[in-house]
Amino acid sequence: MSGQIYFVSGIDTEIGKTYATGFLAKLWTEQGKKVITQKLIQTGNADISEDIEKHREIMGQGWFQEDHDKLTMPEIFSYPASPHLATRLDNREIDFQKIEDATKILAERFEIVLLEGAGGLM
Repeated sequence: MSGQIYFVSGIDTEIGKTYATGFLAKLWTEQGKKVITQKLIQTGNADISEDIEKHREIMGQGWFQEDHDKLTMPEIFSYPASPHLATRLDNREIDFQKIEDATKILAERFEIVLLEGAGGLM
């Protein structure tokens, strides 16, 4: 399977990317599509993505194995800030290869992959 990949973007934080991503996933799932969401870079969390949690809640679904495997949340930074600031504060870089690899795996397993971007990107 080679799924379609859609990117949900917004230029700021708290503008509705999470809700839009979750509702699109719910809609397409209800239409019989095999859908998963991914948060490329999550900031302000320690181990799991609160945005992925919200997607699953909106979708009315529990956790996927891909959530447990962190494929849906490949990069998590602890400081609640834009990714460029969170990386500096956590003293590590974004692993773009890790993100790309995770997205490829999801696209192989699902018909639709909805990628939620990070707010505050420069």
